[in-house]
Amino acid sequence: MSKELIQKARKLAQEIVAPITESVDKEGRFPKEAYDALKKQGFMGLLVPKEFGGLGLGIIEHTQVCYELARKDATTGLCYMMHNTGTSGIVSFGSAAMKDEFLPKIAKGERAIALAYSESGSGTHFGSPDINESLENGARVLNGRKSFVTSALQADFYMTNTNSCKIKGAHNTWLVDRTLPNMIHEDSAWDGLGMRGNASMPVWYNGVRVDEKYLLGKEGDGDNHAIAIVMYFVVGLAAVYTGLAQAAYECILEHTKKRKYTSGQALAGIEMVRVQLAEIYTKTQSSYALTMEAARSFKENESDAAGKIFASRIHAINVVMEACTQAMKLGGGTAYAKRLPLERYMRDSLASQVMAPGLDVLKIWLGEALVK
Repeated sequence: MSKELIQKARKLAQEIVAPITESVDKEGRFPKEAYDALKKQGFMGLLVPKEFGGLGLGIIEHTQVCYELARKDATTGLCYMMHNTGTSGIVSFGSAAMKDEFLPKIAKGERAIALAYSESGSGTHFGSPDINESLENGARVLNGRKSFVTSALQADFYMTNTNSCKIKGAHNTWLVDRTLPNMIHEDSAWDGLGMRGNASMPVWYNGVRVDEKYLLGKEGDGDNHAIAIVMYFVVGLAAVYTGLAQAAYECILEHTKKRKYTSGQALAGIEMVRVQLAEIYTKTQSSYALTMEAARSFKENESDAAGKIFASRIHAINVVMEACTQAMKLGGGTAYAKRLPLERYMRDSLASQVMAPGLDVLKIWLGEALVK
């Protein structure tokens, strides 16, 4: 993994992401400055092969960059992760024509991808769409509603799973231009407790006509796409929430060193405070280690890669909520008065357990992976 890439991502996060984090949360606005910087500096082409103008990197670098961004703003890390996940689908399954059309533009920052998988009817199960297709005068027409499309109205194309109208019981994956007629966005529908800048909103496909050239891969092959794409998605989320846990640790460590009693003793000088810091540190380090190991295992195509990826996100969920809760306790009144960003971190952390696929679904998937 390139040290230069990590340093570049860390610099972008410090100089561009960190200054806007508070306003993104307070205003519930999309982190456009960060998104634009990621486009300008070539990060949107991280997974695009070099022959198309991209960086030609893989899941390990995807995981690391998501982590670095989330250390400054979990929302930015999430939105970037969604784009990379969609891009991985095009790289893995796109036709030659689709790659020629999309990948050079993605590499230049001219096209961004979002995922449109979640639906109210399937909850956090992620891969059971209700949205239907029909054939009208030789064209495919989509009808249905996606409940949570992150980066809606910011990304250019939505990677959308549907029920095939040609193969009963099978699913398809489409790249759908968000500006097509009959794409209806329920703008301002998202007012989250945490992760407030992700621009997530429901999108209606109200008779949307799509060109057959935007079908990803073969007819009815959507489930195979989802299996591969979900690996980038799940390990990316593990990286995002591990980065958030690390942010909470760094914040409370600095606070306990600076917070002084009348005697002059720092809060960090108290033995039980050091015990708490040790626990938070150990948890965040274990989450980082498992997340990076999961990414490595997938890259090497190891037999237990899926299990490690599911386990990494389960662990990251538990770690980030515990780390933020402990940090809030150590921060005391200063934290609860919102003079530290820990309250925001804690709210962001709560989203980790409900974001599709949810915590219980992940445990089911992990159990299935283990027994197989």
